[in-house]
Amino acid sequence: MSTTESDPGQTENQETTPAVQRVSDPEAKGGQTPEAVWAHLRHELRTPLNAIIGYSEMLLGDVDDPGPADYVSDLNQILSAGQQLLEIINDLLDPNQVASGDAVFNLESLVANLHYKVRIPLNSIIGFSEILLENAAEQGQIDIIADLKKIHSAAELFLSRVNEIVDSSKLDAGLKASGPEIAERSSLVHRALSSLRELAQDSAAVTGGESCSILVVDDNGINRDLLSRYLERQGHTVQVADNGRKALEMIATGAFDLVLLDIMMPELDGYEVLQHLKHSETWRDLPVIMISALDEIDSAVRCIELGAEDYLRKPFNPVLLRARVQACLGKKRLRDLGVEQQRKLQELNAALELRNRFIRETFGSYLSDEIVDTILKKGGLKIGGEKRRATILMADLRGFTSLSERLPAGDVVAMLNIYLETMTEIIQKYQGTIDEFIGDGILVIFGAPVLRPDDPRRAVACAVEMQLAMTSVNERNRRAGYPEVALGVGINTGEVVVGNIGSQKRIKYAVVGRAVNLTARIESYTVGGQIFISESTLSECGDILWIDRAMKVMPKGINKPLTIHEVGGIAGDFQLFLPPKKEIAWIELMQGIPVLFTVVDWKHTGELGHGGAITKIAHNMVEIHSKVLPSPLANLRISLYDPDDHEITDDLYGKVVARLSEAPPVFLVHFTSVPPEAEAFLAKFLGAVLN
Repeated sequence: MSTTESDPGQTENQETTPAVQRVSDPEAKGGQTPEAVWAHLRHELRTPLNAIIGYSEMLLGDVDDPGPADYVSDLNQILSAGQQLLEIINDLLDPNQVASGDAVFNLESLVANLHYKVRIPLNSIIGFSEILLENAAEQGQIDIIADLKKIHSAAELFLSRVNEIVDSSKLDAGLKASGPEIAERSSLVHRALSSLRELAQDSAAVTGGESCSILVVDDNGINRDLLSRYLERQGHTVQVADNGRKALEMIATGAFDLVLLDIMMPELDGYEVLQHLKHSETWRDLPVIMISALDEIDSAVRCIELGAEDYLRKPFNPVLLRARVQACLGKKRLRDLGVEQQRKLQELNAALELRNRFIRETFGSYLSDEIVDTILKKGGLKIGGEKRRATILMADLRGFTSLSERLPAGDVVAMLNIYLETMTEIIQKYQGTIDEFIGDGILVIFGAPVLRPDDPRRAVACAVEMQLAMTSVNERNRRAGYPEVALGVGINTGEVVVGNIGSQKRIKYAVVGRAVNLTARIESYTVGGQIFISESTLSECGDILWIDRAMKVMPKGINKPLTIHEVGGIAGDFQLFLPPKKEIAWIELMQGIPVLFTVVDWKHTGELGHGGAITKIAHNMVEIHSKVLPSPLANLRISLYDPDDHEITDDLYGKVVARLSEAPPVFLVHFTSVPPEAEAFLAKFLGAVLN
């Protein structure tokens, strides 16, 4: 078989773009540059190779595994020969071969090499394609005949281009003649290269997996067909334009997601089309991939500078084409979503601001700024924790539990709110993290989530200011008709585990560990108005603390006695001091007031079984004689009787603050909770109501 029927696009190129047949233009001035001739030859020789490689790959891709062995083998022979030819052309027409003054020599070398290097692989393509065409016709394989004809036609076109180049006298004339006719196709190449140089001078003015609609712009019918079919196989909708002007018209009236644009085209070349698009407010975001046989680095760079998304060299690799197209379409989809995303972002920002405001308004009065910021920045809290050294503060209203049992629920909540509102403001002032409110108790962390070197000092300063603020708390209570309350504070410094505990449905920032439990024990030793701290806290605070006294205690769960210190103030930068302690004015009773008492062991009350008598009385304090001597700082529940042994109350609470004698046992008790009936009864002996 000799020549075969050509594809319409291929025939068009055979008629209009001979490689060197029409080498001059009567109206042209001067000879064509060697660079333009070299680029023109690469373009003309690589275009049919693009068709050979592309259609053979496409046919191989359509073969059902395993497929006819002879058919697959012959197609692989064609593909291999096409790739071999491409390597030969790339090597022979390397742009670096063009050196000033050596163009004629290089062209003569090209002619000599083409004469023998391309014959064998080219004959393989023509021969195998003819065999496959004959077999397909005999077997009625109509679906592959058209593509095989295109391969055969492309091979014959390549052969005709080689034959024209081998006629070296025409090439030599095209370079040396003072007034040659520049071939229509060569002129196109030259104009594209000239356009490249002009655009470089004007560069300062230039800034810049789903089905989509793609416009393929190429004046070569085979290239248009190959690109269209590859893209359609990927699920895209494809339209084609055979020149730049038509492409701009179609873009203006259509809706495309991507443009594949050739550089060398009649009327408007690819550079001009690209520049027009990127200067347009409407089309500047339309992604463009440049596909051209021009392989000069300047061409690729200028395309990218003009705003092209990518640059692919012909013949294109189908896998690379697919990847580049998908990447560009991904960017396009993101840009297309820009307006919608901006709108949604504004809505989300508004919702986020509303959420943040709600969080701050709801939790800001109870959590530290650090915890609130963590919630807002991370969108919530995740379960997890860490060990660190922290200072723990516990505060509790003395006797508030029994007081709350006697007051209406509304009054209890109102009193708590007065107290907690004041304390929260102070705690946040000293950058403490409120871990928890437990009724009237407050657990505060200094050193988490943010660790600071002065955490112990700020904790003590916070405690002193909290005690000072109880004056204003009780003033508000009096104005509202509520009873006064007193505050005890314990502070300890040690290693704890801090973090977010709970479950995915309910989570809280918490602190756990032995140091926390010890803080609770220390706080339990206080009476109203007192601040007790541990040795570790005292050590880290240094000599700026005013210590009223120190005492040894044996808290539950501790193996050896622990020294705790009563704080009277803090100097340094804080300068906060509690009021001086007043001298106790004792009234000695002529007749003792009978009592029964029991020790309250860590919030657990035993039976009232130990007898005794109150022999002296002072403001909120009594001296008791008994047969039993409680431990220092023991909490007592006391039942009070009148001289006729009528019970006044069994709900009087106090703490042992001093042991005066062991034989007989005598000790001082500071009341921590005084019910109204006990207050009225004891007031008779003081001559005034206890405050």
